[in-house]
Amino acid sequence: MSCINNTPARYHPVQHGLLLVLLFTSFLVQADDSSHWQQIARQIGDSITQAEQHYAAGKVKDARSAVVKAYFSQFEDSKMEAAMRMELGAKHTWQVEKSFGRLRNAIKNGASTKETASIAEEIRTNIAIDAKKLDAAGISPQVFEVNQ
Repeated sequence: MSCINNTPARYHPVQHGLLLVLLFTSFLVQADDSSHWQQIARQIGDSITQAEQHYAAGKVKDARSAVVKAYFSQFEDSKMEAAMRMELGAKHTWQVEKSFGRLRNAIKNGASTKETASIAEEIRTNIAIDAKKLDAAGISPQVFEVNQ
């Protein structure tokens, strides 16, 4: 047993328990980080679903706004677009971006709800698959941040 100031070191169950709690908490934080892009994909998917619902209800302006929100406020602002370009390539990312534009234009041009639903599902599916790939590759949520 080691001694500090002539006092023997002792095993303290409380300290041991505290250490375990800290390690477990650290693991949970890391687990949350490992699904960052999938969380973003769910948010994007929710906005795309809102766009579909608005369009089906005849609220074209709201539908287009929901697509714009999904693209600019979620896909781009979250840096998912940048992460995809870095990890999955510019050509692939461009195809995904193009699908957002196709949905916005389909809504603008009065396409059938079947057509808009098909494009919406394509976006949700592709974004979810890509998010899993980004998380699996360990792409940082702070991709392209200043001072990285």
